[in-house]
Amino acid sequence: MKKLYVKIDGMSCSHCEKTLKNALLSLKNVKSVEFNGFVAVISYTNKLDHNLIIKTVKDKSYFTKEEYISDDIKELDTKIKLKEFIIITLSIISFSIILNKIFGYNIFNMIPTISTNTTYKLLFVTGLLTSIHCISMCASINLVATINTDRKKSLKRPILYNLGRLISYTLLGGVVGLIGNVLSVNSIISKIIVILAATFMFLMSLNMLGIIKLTKIRFLKYKTNTRNPFVIGLLNGFMPCGPLQAMQMVALSTKSFFKGAFSMFCFCSGTIPLMLLAGVILNLVDGKLKIVINKIAAIIIMLLSLVMINNALSSFDINISKVLSSDKTFQKSVIKKDYQEVKINLDYDNYQDIMVQKGIKVKMIIHVSKDKLTGCNNEIIINKYNIKKKLEVGDNVIFFTPTNVESFNYTCYMNMIKNNIKVVDNKKIFKGGNK
Repeated sequence: MKKLYVKIDGMSCSHCEKTLKNALLSLKNVKSVEFNGFVAVISYTNKLDHNLIIKTVKDKSYFTKEEYISDDIKELDTKIKLKEFIIITLSIISFSIILNKIFGYNIFNMIPTISTNTTYKLLFVTGLLTSIHCISMCASINLVATINTDRKKSLKRPILYNLGRLISYTLLGGVVGLIGNVLSVNSIISKIIVILAATFMFLMSLNMLGIIKLTKIRFLKYKTNTRNPFVIGLLNGFMPCGPLQAMQMVALSTKSFFKGAFSMFCFCSGTIPLMLLAGVILNLVDGKLKIVINKIAAIIIMLLSLVMINNALSSFDINISKVLSSDKTFQKSVIKKDYQEVKINLDYDNYQDIMVQKGIKVKMIIHVSKDKLTGCNNEIIINKYNIKKKLEVGDNVIFFTPTNVESFNYTCYMNMIKNNIKVVDNKKIFKGGNK
């Protein structure tokens, strides 16, 4: 029995393996097909036409070529090229910076989070911004559900598939919300759950890029023999997905069947436009373009997961980005007669790093404009002094007295926005310090 190793691009889940395995087993002389990551291990007798393998793979909307076929698996490089990774990553970051400059908002801050204060509108927007994750993680399932066996294009199947998803997400949200009515989730546990979900997303992005192999891990097993798009959509609600699990925690925190259901309804509704569009477009693109889309999505997932981990760590006063701060970026307080005052203006995704004098009561004034107040930045948390301040339009005042020379974080309630408070012991550097 001979063996042939075929690297295949465009795979993202176990269903991809099953689809390709069945297709390759139909070839003459092929006796068995197994997968080692993104490499198909084909056992065969006599001869096997490489061109026929390439055609079979491409017919299933995946990609391979002669250079991807070898008798020795060590000759195949299954990892993303470093140059390609750098180019895609820099392109994504540059694109996000441009959007930030144009619209004044950081798209990477739109991460699902655990809070009863999250508005339904924000849940919908979050669904819109994280739907790229849905496309990448469920691309093959989306294709199975939406492509007709006769290869004719139709809107009926994509609509039924997304309707199934919407019903599944909504009902699960209601059930989870009902469970939350009888169970209390500790805030520390919630933060740990976010870290675990983000870690899972990070590992999945590495898997999609071929850097590590997780294709043999099965978090959920169910048969997908049916091609009924509505049924597949219903099953989609049980997929192991980082953002979905985070949103289920939002539903849990509502402690209500109706609110939990409506929370998930809003989130899923936000994911539908891109998923619906993907169901129509993905089966029209060739294998190479789909591979590029998958790689871009994988790197976006990686960046989002790193942001989620950093945000969760910041809630424990572990701020990795703090080391980049300098005195020039700090808003210094003004020392009055018996207190010190520091004023900041609320921005979409930023408060302000501030510097205050040790041992003097701080009057912190946050000015909020109506057009800058969002569901993300509307509550300030200073864990150091157990302060939680709900922000309203106008001037909001917070008092605290720093007793030690130190630095600590203050954040929004979702830990998406985080800034630093630096306490020093040098009155001369502050305005009014000589009084």
